Amino acid sequence: MNKTIIFGILFLLVILYGCTSLIDASFKKGVKRINEIDDKFDTNMKSIPGSEEQIDELLVQLVGFGVANEDTTKALEYLLDFRIKSLEAEKLHIEGWQWGRGSTTDWGFGCRKGSARILNSSKIRNSSAYKGYESLEALQLLVDEFPNEAKSVNLTQIDVIFLNAAYQQVEDKAVRDSKIIRGFCKEQIKELNITI
Repeated sequence: MNKTIIFGILFLLVILYGCTSLIDASFKKGVKRINEIDDKFDTNMKSIPGSEEQIDELLVQLVGFGVANEDTTKALEYLLDFRIKSLEAEKLHIEGWQWGRGSTTDWGFGCRKGSARILNSSKIRNSSAYKGYESLEALQLLVDEFPNEAKSVNLTQIDVIFLNAAYQQVEDKAVRDSKIIRGFCKEQIKELNITI
């Protein structure tokens, strides 16, 4: 009886080890492919390409890779979700600054010509922050559920904390700009049919 139990336990351990090895191999293969895609754009897990067009191209390739590998490991799914959403957040952030200094109240503003532009910019930058928070949900799941895989791609809880603070700053700045315009430019906002 004891031999049967021991054999059963050993058999389960061998199966579990085999499954874990397959998951590790699948994750490593997926990361290798993501790194190959990143290399084309001179970027990595923690950086972005130099232009909005390159961000679009990288997004297309990463989304395509994700679709082609739908039955991948959960760890790779979290990693791809983090990477795609963080790139989307960066793209929105760039779009939110399309008017340069005219995108914010920091260097002054005029209600007649600047209020609509700053409100639009604030809205886009706020969307960027929320897309960033979505990316952090995936990163947090990766770090919590698959710490070894996360470490293997140089992502840790410190990255979660750092990125959360960065997205919080983007959100706070966007909200502040919007409040300033809504406080000082009420007449122009009425003319633009924007509800306060």
